[in-house]
Amino acid sequence: MGTSAPRAMVELGLPADHARKLEAGFRGRAQAGAGDIQLPRFARHDKHVAAVLAEGGFCAFSERRIGKDGVAVCLPLTWPR
Repeated sequence: MGTSAPRAMVELGLPADHARKLEAGFRGRAQAGAGDIQLPRFARHDKHVAAVLAEGGFCAFSERRIGKDGVAVCLPLTWPR
């Protein structure tokens, strides 16, 4: 999981118009089926997912509620049963 577009803009020192163009390109790529380039390829690989599920599934981070609608991802990891 990355950071927000405004924070990335500030951290990279990008002008707002350039940051908007980069973000639009990133989102367009994902919508066109190229996926999120920040994810490793095996995360979307059907054979890998099937093999992991056959062994019991993926572990997940715990979640903690923040306020009425918020959720924070946190440790510990929870394992499938």
